[in-house]
Amino acid sequence: MNLKEALDALLSGREIPPDARELLAGFDPELLREELSTLKSQLEEQENAKLSAEELLKKQLSAALSEKEALQQKHDLLARATSIRRLAEQSGCVDPDYLDFLAGKENVDLDDSQAVEQFLAQMLQSRPYCFKSALHPGSGSGTRSEEPFHPAPVSGNDRISRILHRLDSAPVTR
Repeated sequence: MNLKEALDALLSGREIPPDARELLAGFDPELLREELSTLKSQLEEQENAKLSAEELLKKQLSAALSEKEALQQKHDLLARATSIRRLAEQSGCVDPDYLDFLAGKENVDLDDSQAVEQFLAQMLQSRPYCFKSALHPGSGSGTRSEEPFHPAPVSGNDRISRILHRLDSAPVTR
């Protein structure tokens, strides 16, 4: 019984024969990965040995260019993420990922400060819930009314009457 058959028997819930149990007990996926990696490098060396010097250089150049392209894409993604996070911190945006999504959707050039300012102003108007509030808890403006606060008598005992009473008897600030 080979490894595939042993795994199929294990997954289907059938009885596993003793030889398959030994095979599964000795199974080491890390060892298989290392062996596969070694075999791939040996195959590549054999293929490279068959190539002329010019073909080998072209192959290495192609591999280097594709690696460079992949690294450039990663760099661009990291630079964009950094710009978006900085922009979110400066503007008070609480969801930088959503800001990034909308900036990408609107094709905003993050290097153009005027375009970024317009985008943020539009965002603040259309999606104010994405930004930190400029309001702070407390008494508000800090001004006091000249008239002393006298609560009005409550006319009813139900909840709505109490709410209306509180609204009517709230102090006036100027």
